[in-house]
Amino acid sequence: MELVRELSFNLAIIMLLLFIFNLWVERYYKNSLPKVLGIFGFLLSIMICLIFSTRHYGVMVDLRQIPILIGGFYFGFGPLLTFFSLLFRGVFFGIDSAFWSVLPLYILLAICLKVAHPWFLKQNAKKRLCVVLSTAVIMNMLIYIGLLITGHSANGLEAVMITTIIVCIGTCMISYLIEEMKQNKFLTEQMVKSQKIELVSHMSAAISHEVRNPLTAVNGFLQLALEDSKMEDNTRGYINIALTELHAAEQVIKDYLTVGQPSLQTIERFDPTEELRKIIKSLQPMANMNSVELNMETLHPCFILGDKNRFRQCFLNIVKNCIEAMPNGGRLCIDSEVFNNEVKIQITDSGIGMTQEQINRLGEPYFSTKGKKGTGLGLMVSFSIIRELKGTIKIKSTVGKGTVFVVTLPVVSK
Repeated sequence: MELVRELSFNLAIIMLLLFIFNLWVERYYKNSLPKVLGIFGFLLSIMICLIFSTRHYGVMVDLRQIPILIGGFYFGFGPLLTFFSLLFRGVFFGIDSAFWSVLPLYILLAICLKVAHPWFLKQNAKKRLCVVLSTAVIMNMLIYIGLLITGHSANGLEAVMITTIIVCIGTCMISYLIEEMKQNKFLTEQMVKSQKIELVSHMSAAISHEVRNPLTAVNGFLQLALEDSKMEDNTRGYINIALTELHAAEQVIKDYLTVGQPSLQTIERFDPTEELRKIIKSLQPMANMNSVELNMETLHPCFILGDKNRFRQCFLNIVKNCIEAMPNGGRLCIDSEVFNNEVKIQITDSGIGMTQEQINRLGEPYFSTKGKKGTGLGLMVSFSIIRELKGTIKIKSTVGKGTVFVVTLPVVSK
């Protein structure tokens, strides 16, 4: 019971430390501090585990596996934390037979954490919890076998089994806490985005009545004024500029109205390949002006159900943004693949690329990578149309190398 109390007290301190440092990381995630804070927090946790460690029948018992596993799987600090845990253990507590028996296991653990970290982050929350728990059980069982081979007493092995149970409980609790914090952050971001979209949707009705009608009247009178043969050339040029700006304003209003429309206007069956060819043809002059080479790779014919005009508007916005992302020229490729009753349309450019933070904010109103030149409504409309078509969109980008848009839509039989 004494060992259980000591390990439980140690576990409480570790959980408190990791919770505090995780909150700090979330608060300062936009700065360069998160990685430094994370490493410092895990190293401090390992030191506390070693400080509060005890010896039972020649076996050193501690909970340093918990910060190593959490830091390795979730944050990618596995090799670093493993190295420092062995260093602290050897410097402050000496090197004995138990140290040599677990050294190969910790080296193997460091390699496994390094390799598994990218794969681990792609899994769902439930699978991540299972992976962390399974690794903790396997690691402690291997330590148990190593101590058994080196001839430790049964009482010492009993202490290892108690430690295994505490480590499994601790890793599960901390992993669950991290998953809940991630989920809460995700839900908060989604709620903010939904509120922004709802605000834009409500504004669209007012814009339709209060702004569009006066613009239509002004546009009509300016066109009538152009019919005056006695008008000077300078004045005619000014009116043409005004008409161009009015057309741009109407396009922005159209984007607002598209966001505010709750559903597709016309439901029909059409071939997205044909619509993509039309989009390429209409944007070819713009691509030539920007020295962009448009290529259509393998396009598989299929049929999807939805509004053909909205589909065209969706991909017109995406392709246009890709062209504008290549101010010094480049190459844009469009291809598609039909698999498992879905069509996957991939648009790849060789433009300036985006950071992960910019990718996360795409589709928000008033956010644009073009700075003051963009409103962010184009991609917002595209995302809305893709949702209406019951599809999904994934974006991958590397700064200076380009961006890939992957849109997946359900297909219907011919």
